[in-house]
Amino acid sequence: MTTFLIPIKSIISRFIKRRFNRWLKRRIPPASKHTLSNRNIFIMPTRFGYAYLIFVVLLFLLATNYQNNVIMLLSYLMASLFITTMMHSFYNLSGIVLSADNKAAGYAKHNISFPINIISPNKRVDLRFCFDSQQPTHLPKTVKGDQTVYVSCHYENRGVYLPGRLKVSSEYSFGLFITWTRIDFDHQCSVYPEAITLNNNQNSFTGSSENSAALDESFLEYKPGTDDFFELKSHVLGEPLSRIAWKQFARGQGLLTKHYQKQEGTIRWLKLTDMPNHGLEKQLQYLCFLVNEHNYAGQIFGLDLGNREIKPAQGDQHFKRCLLELAVFKGPQA
Repeated sequence: MTTFLIPIKSIISRFIKRRFNRWLKRRIPPASKHTLSNRNIFIMPTRFGYAYLIFVVLLFLLATNYQNNVIMLLSYLMASLFITTMMHSFYNLSGIVLSADNKAAGYAKHNISFPINIISPNKRVDLRFCFDSQQPTHLPKTVKGDQTVYVSCHYENRGVYLPGRLKVSSEYSFGLFITWTRIDFDHQCSVYPEAITLNNNQNSFTGSSENSAALDESFLEYKPGTDDFFELKSHVLGEPLSRIAWKQFARGQGLLTKHYQKQEGTIRWLKLTDMPNHGLEKQLQYLCFLVNEHNYAGQIFGLDLGNREIKPAQGDQHFKRCLLELAVFKGPQA
């Protein structure tokens, strides 16, 4: 009989949860900013609160049965404290303004933080923040004014995840009530592969572009040299007189010095096929390490995943694009 009831309970709980989520989506739709009020705050007694309430009821019944005014007065005082605590618990959350960006990124097996901005005109106590199935972030100290809290997520595998709704809760005061809300910032979390260091020299796993001459000049790295004219700068005492721009000086433009440049370095291609054959996930982790190393060194590089290719470039935008490609890559034959 017990084994028969277990699937029924799970079916009923899933049904209730699904209906509640639908109602919650209509009640609190996704937004970049939420103001907590009676429209999106929920409150109910904790276990201690229910025990407290039962004790008050028992005191009241005892007082009426024995017509004891002292016990009756005590039950009234405890009931009034219960109601007053409920109001304090509600106003501890009411009026808070929460805002956040809807995207965050990080590496697998590491905590990824979502910054949540809190604006509170009054003091707030004992706030907790957490996503579903994630570790909560607790702010035991008083919160007032403008403050940022970092709510973390942790994922073991790469990919793009939706953390879901953010639960903001508090058991202030006395622990009799739990007041909470579940707001939706439409968060999206890009999880990059965990970067694993290559044991061999990383240069042996990268190659120069075979068609580097056909690439745009903006991809080439320039260093000070003597090959091509680059720009004019104000003359600094001690620079050779042979570099002074005499024509510009004759025109009355002042004493300027010619500066030259040369192209240096090669364009690197980070290829999936060049990685040690330890499985696709390991190869992507090796590539993630190389992408980080090349970006840190300011090297121009491209990413070749077989069916996906990112042209050589440099900079933060190119770096994040390569990491995102590694996060969502499904395989050479996908």
